[in-house]
Amino acid sequence: MTDLETLKSRFKLTPMKKTLDLSKQFLSAAFSPNGQFLLAGDMEGGVGRFTIVPEKAEPELTEMPTLTGLTAWTSTCVCLPDGKHVVAADSWGNLAAWSYCDDAAAPSWKVEKAHDGWIRSICVSPDGVLLASCGRDGHVRLWSAEGRKLGETTFGGDLYVVRFSPDGMSLFVGAFEGKVTQLELTIVGDKRSLTKLRDFDCSPLWKPNRLQDVGGVRALNVSADGATLLVGGTQPSVGGNVQGKPTVLVFDVATGTLKTKKELGADGDVFVTDIQAGSDGVWLISTSGNPGQGKFLVTRIEDEQPLFETKLSNTHAVRLHPSGKWLALLTTNAGSNGNGKVLDKDGNYRGNNSPLAVMLFPTT
Repeated sequence: MTDLETLKSRFKLTPMKKTLDLSKQFLSAAFSPNGQFLLAGDMEGGVGRFTIVPEKAEPELTEMPTLTGLTAWTSTCVCLPDGKHVVAADSWGNLAAWSYCDDAAAPSWKVEKAHDGWIRSICVSPDGVLLASCGRDGHVRLWSAEGRKLGETTFGGDLYVVRFSPDGMSLFVGAFEGKVTQLELTIVGDKRSLTKLRDFDCSPLWKPNRLQDVGGVRALNVSADGATLLVGGTQPSVGGNVQGKPTVLVFDVATGTLKTKKELGADGDVFVTDIQAGSDGVWLISTSGNPGQGKFLVTRIEDEQPLFETKLSNTHAVRLHPSGKWLALLTTNAGSNGNGKVLDKDGNYRGNNSPLAVMLFPTT
């Protein structure tokens, strides 16, 4: 195991001098496997496409024509390992794929009403053969990489996040109502079936309050050996303007038992929004809370204090660049507000955008 001081040195990240101001407000992001493209789902039914200049000491992005064909918020997107295609879904239940290397902006395939309403999450299997989706309609569905439905199961409720296990033989599904379920994948011919293996009790991340439910499972990930499950959300203290401590619950996958609970901030920091794996048992975690509140943390489960921590404005996603030299954090511009109070110098309402905060790893 790598010692603590070595890890602190390795993850002593340096913010790039300037954030990369993307043209719109984006909700999701993915790097292409070769690291030459950034794909980002926007709030207008598109997928933004940016080329990356790799040889620069600090990355530069050049915007290409947006990939179009969805209807509403592009809430989730993933790149297939073929090095050509991105798959995205929207809040109207549509699912589509594009070749991001081509000039054409239209989808190569599209499934309308893949879900009845908001698709919250999609993920791709480790071998790139399968896609899984979940959403507000309570369904988990399996698709081929070409958009053909191969199987499904029904939960009920609002499903927020889905992830394959590292071996690709099971799915972890996080529900709004404070529960994660592991589903075993069975293959018979060209059909796929899903059978429940176990539930993980994440009830600290959900609370009925003020005639509304607040909280929910917002992020999850599984260690590379498949032994440990991390589940992120908030421990809600009050509804309305939701307040709660951003929290990660750590489970033993084999038994379903809770190993530890990590609180990563104060009530105003609210949600864990993303959990990504680094090297040597290190996890990259983002949070987002009250307007302007947010954090990025690098931590191990066993450590009381993070290896690295910095404040950012409403961080929604962490993406490690395939080169391993830098990572990107999808944020919201400081001073964002939806009530029309924030105006520009000419007195016009200033819309939000999504600065991309870049963190550089040490060069030696």
